[in-house]
Amino acid sequence: MTAIRDEAADTDGRETSRARGPLARLDARLLAPGSAHRLACVRTVLAIALAVRIGIGAWTDLAGRPDAVFAPVLIVSWLPGVPPAGVLVAVQVVGMVGALLAATGTRPRATFAIAWIALLFLGALHGSAGKIMHNEVLLLLACAPVLLAASSARIGDRRTSIAYGWIPRASLAVVGSVYFLAGLQKVIHSGPIWFLGDNMSWVLYQGADAGSLPAAARWIAGAPILPNLFALGAIGLELLAPVILYLRRTRPLYVLAALGMHGSITILLGLDYTAWVLVVAAVALPWDRVPRRSGTRIGSMEPAAPQP
Repeated sequence: MTAIRDEAADTDGRETSRARGPLARLDARLLAPGSAHRLACVRTVLAIALAVRIGIGAWTDLAGRPDAVFAPVLIVSWLPGVPPAGVLVAVQVVGMVGALLAATGTRPRATFAIAWIALLFLGALHGSAGKIMHNEVLLLLACAPVLLAASSARIGDRRTSIAYGWIPRASLAVVGSVYFLAGLQKVIHSGPIWFLGDNMSWVLYQGADAGSLPAAARWIAGAPILPNLFALGAIGLELLAPVILYLRRTRPLYVLAALGMHGSITILLGLDYTAWVLVVAAVALPWDRVPRRSGTRIGSMEPAAPQP
């Protein structure tokens, strides 16, 4: 009778697992243990991205914006207008210092939060002119889970736990979702004409003068099929992001693809997406495979297993 009950329990367990299906497996993968080393690496690269974005932004230009065109988003809706340049510089400096301290591991939880809040404030002001500017969106969203990361996570620390594992995967899921939704919006609002029509040609013609290679941008815009291939590659990269980033082996390829796409946008159109490339690198590179001195987890004699 005991054997029969055990067999029935095993059968019920398998049926329950099948019934829960892929969502349960995805949840288990998200909440699997991970290394403190990977979490610290992700936080460090994201902190560098925060420092870069805060540092290179022309935030003081916002001070010259007339109050009449100040259409504040919710985060800065309590402001009557854009703060003076001195306030913007102060926020920029505090944010950069916080980001650099977080990157060096100095009270990373607090300093990372300071940098994130600074960019959130500056980015909200940047987007308070009637159009949401998406330059900071991916970085801010990817950093949100990291705000909950424990300060104890350090580079080289091979301790593993669920607390260390879920945060990098949550940021990875955020990045995949943002790219996918960007592509989906193109499909919903424009359809196939976005990459089959002359949309990309006009984008290149219009933005050529702002780029580093205006002649090259105009040549690509006027070439047959080439602008369509650029557009198809961009929307394909966005729509396939969840799949490519879900598979551990293809994540580094996505880093290279993102570098190619955003790098070409910077060169041809003059739009800086450095922070986006850094974000993709932070969440997608296999930090757990970086060779360590001992090749083992701290507190364990077993080799550190690759993390999903």
